[in-house]
Amino acid sequence: EEGNFKILQRFDENSPLLKGINDYRLAMFEANPNTFILPHHCDAEAIYFVTNGKGTITFVTHENKESYNVQRGTVVSVPAGCTVYVVNQDNQEKLTIAVLALPVNTPGKYEVFFPAGNNGPESYYRGFSYKVLETVFNTRREKLEKIFEEQRGQQGQRGMFRRAKPEQIRAMSQQATSPRQRGGERLAINLLSQSPVYCNQNGRFFEARPEDFSQFQNMDVSVAAFKLNQGAIFVP
Repeated sequence: EEGNFKILQRFDENSPLLKGINDYRLAMFEANPNTFILPHHCDAEAIYFVTNGKGTITFVTHENKESYNVQRGTVVSVPAGCTVYVVNQDNQEKLTIAVLALPVNTPGKYEVFFPAGNNGPESYYRGFSYKVLETVFNTRREKLEKIFEEQRGQQGQRGMFRRAKPEQIRAMSQQATSPRQRGGERLAINLLSQSPVYCNQNGRFFEARPEDFSQFQNMDVSVAAFKLNQGAIFVP
């Protein structure tokens, strides 16, 4: 009841003309006000494009942690395998994020994994033997079994979207920065704040190409958006 996550079917299921982009998948997050999306990771390179609302996107790799305040027009490149969580900071508006993903393990097969599990897949920790988990977490098997059992009961009812208190929202967002240049590489940008490629009295067209923005080179895609005034046409 706090949000939804949808994945479009593979492109060639709609038309054989789209088989050239069939390895890419398109998904959409929608989170209600004052909610957060549980930490998760995907077996895919991904580009997050915020289409509505304000929030914070945080992703953690084996090297560092990046946290950004985002709004409509923000584009964030998320490496495959890093842990991501998302917060909707707004009290009234929904946060919606379009995700373009390029799976790295099985072409076209896009999966989301949760350390704690959710109402669909179980925690990926269940893939390890108790002997390994006891050693890694320095915890007895009986306690691990109890934790997994509690998670199964709670997560099955609550899912990946959770309502949070204002102080929790602030705590999860307090170290976030606005998209900016760091170390010569733009880790996140607001596309709509860039100079438009084309503009006139009828609208504006924005584009970020991999030649100019290195974070899009792994997926070899451009990100574009346009604003049309009422009654205007974006020509063929």
